[in-house]
Amino acid sequence: MKNNSEILVDIPRDKGVHIKKAGAKNEKYVYKYVKHFRNNEGKPRHTAKTIGKVASVPGKMCPNSNYYELYQVDPLFADVDFWDYGYSYLVLKISRTLGLFECLENTFGETRALDIIIMAAYIIREGGSMDSIDDWQNRNYFAGSRLLTSQSTSRIFGTLTAGQINNFFKQWLKTAESTGTVCYDVTSVSSYASGMTSVERGYNRDGENLSQFNLGIFCDEITRVPLYYNRYNGSLTDKANLSCVLANARDVGINRVKMVADGGFWNDDCLTAFAELCDAFTVGMPIGLAKSQEILTAYGDEIDNYGNQIATAGTYCVSHEAEINGISGKILLYFDAGNHVNLCNELSERINRMKAELSKLKRYPKNHLRRFEQFFKITKREKGGGFDYEVDFEKVEKLRKIKGFYLIFTTDIAAAPDEILRHYRAKDVVEKLFDQIKCDMDGNRIRTHNEQTTDGKVFVTFIACIIRSHLLYSLNQYFTDNSTSLKKVFNLLSNITVISGSNGFRFTKALTKKQKDILKHFNADSDILTSLLS
Repeated sequence: MKNNSEILVDIPRDKGVHIKKAGAKNEKYVYKYVKHFRNNEGKPRHTAKTIGKVASVPGKMCPNSNYYELYQVDPLFADVDFWDYGYSYLVLKISRTLGLFECLENTFGETRALDIIIMAAYIIREGGSMDSIDDWQNRNYFAGSRLLTSQSTSRIFGTLTAGQINNFFKQWLKTAESTGTVCYDVTSVSSYASGMTSVERGYNRDGENLSQFNLGIFCDEITRVPLYYNRYNGSLTDKANLSCVLANARDVGINRVKMVADGGFWNDDCLTAFAELCDAFTVGMPIGLAKSQEILTAYGDEIDNYGNQIATAGTYCVSHEAEINGISGKILLYFDAGNHVNLCNELSERINRMKAELSKLKRYPKNHLRRFEQFFKITKREKGGGFDYEVDFEKVEKLRKIKGFYLIFTTDIAAAPDEILRHYRAKDVVEKLFDQIKCDMDGNRIRTHNEQTTDGKVFVTFIACIIRSHLLYSLNQYFTDNSTSLKKVFNLLSNITVISGSNGFRFTKALTKKQKDILKHFNADSDILTSLLS
C-alpha cells in the first residue's frame, strides 16, 4: 500500500468543502465543515476539519485520516475509482464518427460540445429529468469532462442561443449523409409552463388537457437520422405554419430534396410550399375529396386484376396523371386486398356491438343518434319513447367498398408505384422518433419554465435522438438475430467497466462475446481496448 503522501484523490465537490491557505509555508489545504451552529449573538458559525492537502495535479489532493473517516473510504482503495465505460465510450465514438461532435465543437466550443454529448447520453439512458445527472456522471467515465448538476444543465440550456443552434444545423446538414428523401411530421409537447409565449392551447396529439408547443422534425428516410427541427407555437396548425417551417429548413440547407408527408398536410398552401422547396414531394390524399371519389369511381371496381398488381404482397395500384392546384403530378390509387378483408371484419364487429347496444336501450337515443345513424336507420315510435332500428345496408356497403383503398399524390413522376409506396410508408420513421422522445426518453412533457432553457433542452434532446437513431439503425440486424432490445444492449455495454488510479486506467475484465458483437457494428471492438491509452 502507498503512504498517504503518494495517494491522490479527487477534491470532494459536496457542500461545505473549501480551500484555504495555512501553515508557515502558506500552502493550500482542503477543509470540510463538520458542524454548524449560531453563536451567542445569533450569527451562523461553522467548525471545519482539514481533509487533505491540495496537490499539484488539478482537482486532486493528498487525503489525510479525516478524509477516510468522514467519507468512509478504505485507505487500501482510496486512489481507485470504478467506472462504467462501454456506453459512454460508444456514445462518444458515434458522435465523432457521424461528425456530430465536430459540428458541436465548431459551434459551441470543445467544453460545451462535450457537455451537450454527456447530457444527451444521460437523456437516452435516464430520460428527460436532469435531477440525477451528477450521480449518473460519477458512475460513467467521459474523458476530459466536468461534473454536471441539475442546476448547471439548466444554465447550459439557457446559453444555447438560437443563432448558435441555427449555425449548428447549417454544419450538420452538410455533414449528415442524406439519401435525398426527407420525411416530415409534427408532434405536440405538453407543458405546465403557461407563462411561456410559445406554450398555448391547441390540437394536442396526445389528447392531454394541457398547453403545448409544436415540434416539426425532418428525418432522412433511409438512415433515419434526424436532420432538423422547428419549434413553434402550440396554437398554430400544421397547415398554417408549414410554409414558415419549410422556409426555415431551406435557410439551413434542406433544399431541393424529395419530401414525404401524410394527408394532414393536404391543402392548397401546403402543396404550393412543397412544390417551391422540393425537387419532388409525396403526400397522402384524403379519401373524402371529390377528386379522390372520382378516381375511386373510375378505377376502384376493377383495380384488383393481375395487370395492376405490384411487388408489395396483395397490393394493387392504378396511376392517374393529374394537375392539382396548378402542380403537375400523378395520383396513385392503391388497394390492399388483405387489409380490405381485415377492415371489413372490424366494421362488422363494430356494427354488431352497436346493434347489441341498441337492443338494450328502452328509449329513443336522441343524445347519441349521430353515432348510430352512420350504420342504422332509427325510427321513433309515434307513441311512447320506444324506437325501431335496422341496419342501413346502403350506407354500410359504401363504407365497405372503400376499405383497403388509399390515395397518394406525388410529383415524382419517374418513380414506380412500389417506390412511392416505400417512401410513403417510411414516413413513420418520424413517428418512431416521436416515440423515442416521448416514451423512451420521457420527453412527452417539457420540464423547463422559460423560452431560453426550453430551446436549449429541445436542442439537446434532438442531439440525443441523432445518437439513439444511429444506434437503432446500426443494430437493427443484431436485434433481429438475437431477439433483444436496446435496453439490454445498454446494460451489456455498461457492464464494460474500468478502474482508474494513480497508475492510469485498466479494464476490470475482458470483453464478452456479446459485448464484442455489439461493438463490431460500430467498428469499435478493437478501438475500445486502446482508447484508454490515448
